[in-house]
This record gives sequence, C-alpha cells and structure tokens, in this order.
Amino acid sequence: MHRRKFIFAGGGGAAACCLQPHPVDAAVSSPFEMPSLRQPYERVPGIGGGFDLLDDYKTIADIDILYPPSLNGTWVCERKVVSVEGDVNQAEGAWKLLGGTIPLVGGRGRSGTNFQKVEEKYLVRFVDLRRPTDGIIGLDGKKYYGDILDRGYEMEERTSSGGDGEKAATTKAVVQWDPRAPNTLKYERKNNDGTSNNSPATELKVVQRKVEPQNNKGSLAGSNELIKVTTSKTIGPSNFDIIYATRVQRRWRRTTTVEGDRVVEGIEIQKTYRVLDGIAGIETPTSTVKSTIQLTRTYPTRPINTAIPNNDGATAI
Repeated sequence: MHRRKFIFAGGGGAAACCLQPHPVDAAVSSPFEMPSLRQPYERVPGIGGGFDLLDDYKTIADIDILYPPSLNGTWVCERKVVSVEGDVNQAEGAWKLLGGTIPLVGGRGRSGTNFQKVEEKYLVRFVDLRRPTDGIIGLDGKKYYGDILDRGYEMEERTSSGGDGEKAATTKAVVQWDPRAPNTLKYERKNNDGTSNNSPATELKVVQRKVEPQNNKGSLAGSNELIKVTTSKTIGPSNFDIIYATRVQRRWRRTTTVEGDRVVEGIEIQKTYRVLDGIAGIETPTSTVKSTIQLTRTYPTRPINTAIPNNDGATAI
C-alpha cells in the first residue's frame, strides 16, 4: 500500500475535510479517495436534530410574547446568575451578546472576572400596541389586549447599566427594533458622543418561539426562544460574520415582598449550542446559565393601610 494513501486513510474524517485530495494516476483505482470532494458542495441540515440557521424560509409570526395588561409600564429589573454549567467562556460570550454586562470586582480588573456571580440592575418596560392580534383571555374569561416587553428599551438600559470593562462609562448601545416586527433586533455599541469604538454590530433574530399562557396557579407567562446571533470579527484586512445559537427560556409568576409590595419573579435558563456550517446542534447544549429575575415597580405598591414598624418600635401607616 502506498504510504501516503495509508496515512490519509488513518487520519479519519477530520483529515479528509482539511487536506486536498492527493492526485493519483487515472488508471489506478484508489479505495481511499473521498467521493464527496469530487461532487458539488451540499449542506445537510437534518442530522442529529440540528436546526438550520441559514434557512430564510423558516420564519415565525410577528406576534411577540404576550403578557397580562397588569405588567404595563416601567419596572426595575434585578438579575442574578445562580449557576453556570458547561463551557463558561461560551456562556459568558452569549451573555454579553444578549446585552448582559459583567461588573468589575473592586471597581477594576478585567471584564468577566466574576461572571458566575453576576448581578445586574436596570429598567424594563411593557407596552400595549392595541393590535387585534394581541388579544389574550384573562383568568376572568374576558378578552384583553396583551402587553409585550419593549426589547429595544431593555437592550439600551441593560448595556448601559454595568461595568463591562473600562469603556462602560463612555459607551452606549444604538438599538434598532420595531415592536411590530419584534423578531429581529440590531445594536451597536458606540461612544457617548456617537462616534464608533470599533465594536462589531450585532443582530439578534428569534428563529423559533413557544409560548405558554398564564394560568390560575400564579404563572404569568412562559416562553422558549431560539435566537440566532450574528456578529462580525476582523482578522487582518478581512471581516467575517460569525453565527451563534442560544436558547432563552423564561417563566414568570406574581408574588409579594416582605413589606407587601407586589413584584414579579422570573427564572431564566440560557443555553448555547455548537454551530457548524450554519447548523445548530440544538439536541445538546455546550453551556447552561440559570438566573433569577425580579421585577419591582418604581413606586410603592403595598396597600395603604399596611403597618410598618419605625426604628423606635412604634408603627407607622
């Protein structure tokens, strides 16, 4: 057996994909030639339950996740990471691309030093578009207009709330998002004066969505979204688009604080997947981040007659 052919065969599929086929004499038939290298290039999207991120025909409806009208308005959002499993670097990268910020330890140091104990605080708001398609049935059986989360406002507030490196105080995100076409959001981090800081533009596109409506057990809504994240990387004089796949699952419920204020609590699970040739291997995540979320009104919501003890032991109404 020809030595070069023997090494080529022993290298396995990885070597076959990376090496040029060795020219052989036309009269000699070699069992080690790869027919796929001589055929037109084709993508195979369906192996192993993969999701084709490059298939533009897989569009979903422009009806966003609908929440009860009681959520309308502005809330203070507090997020805490409670666990990180799998590839921490991938988890942190997806967290940042989705708008997350990594506070610095002690006010200085590199971004990401304390990612597995990240805490964020920023504003979010829910809006009512009054569209016929946004109707939901309340627990009383009546039909109402549902609210949607203002994703553009959330991205602006979240990206400017934390200490993602020393640039955090001098940068902001310029966001493009239409609530009537909610599946695509684009943003770019720029200096506060509007000039570029060489950060790549990023696009978040929801390519798959499942929604669970509220129920009489306290659950407000549940959602499961697969998001295609596209950003760019510069290597020398060339620019390359890089595609990531991440899944965001959330569930919300009503509750109250010790003081009696009405709040909304949520749990979020963020997963990342390996992407090869535009196919996301959604059957097996490469990382999983679990976070808790609490939404609190910007004003007191406790009943007026709630008694609150003063410092001197007396009670105040």
